[in-house]
Amino acid sequence: MFLIRILIIAFIIGYVVWFVNNRILGKNLALARVIAMTLVITSVVYLLLGSLSYLIEGF
Repeated sequence: MFLIRILIIAFIIGYVVWFVNNRILGKNLALARVIAMTLVITSVVYLLLGSLSYLIEGF
């Protein structure tokens, strides 16, 4: 169940990055990079904290 939640969140974030990049920003690559990096960093922090919580609280 834990891995399914991570995969669903990864697909949602990937879609949001694609949508923002293609539909909203268009040719503004600098802003697209900032938004994409923000989403990636937020996702990594969520995955690290989620994994740590999963390990500490038990299986």
